Amino acid sequence: MNPAPIDAHEPWMRALHADTGYLLYRLGLRSGQLFNASLQESGLRLRHYAVLRFLASEASGRGVLQRELSAGLGYDPSAIVGLVDDLEKAGFAERRPSPDDRRSRIVVLTDKGRSYLRDSDEAGQRVTGELLEPLSAKEREALHALLLRVAEAGLG
Repeated sequence: MNPAPIDAHEPWMRALHADTGYLLYRLGLRSGQLFNASLQESGLRLRHYAVLRFLASEASGRGVLQRELSAGLGYDPSAIVGLVDDLEKAGFAERRPSPDDRRSRIVVLTDKGRSYLRDSDEAGQRVTGELLEPLSAKEREALHALLLRVAEAGLG
């Protein structure tokens, strides 16, 4: 379901457009919809993709504890369990015993998961390009830098 188009000529919409938080919310919704549509064929959603990207960014490649996934992504721990279950079924990730604590399990990105991420990069760039189409390349870089600064300060 797509959100209703924004008609900035309506007085109440002009008032909403003065609220940066609301604009970020609306753009976040639109971005998620576009991204989910691009992933539809694989059966994954943006939240799955975020877990895969998080695993891929893990420098050592040794995997991460599920609670680290939860904290790093800001997802509820119970949601992480279901997302990792889905990724395991798809062959994109696997749980392994933690080398540091046999009671804990780590989640590791598989070769199939890495391949999926490489193949999906183009779709992600296409979604971003569609969403940010009104901006020049320089404006896109500036927007990214500003959003990154806000995210790093607010998300720790």
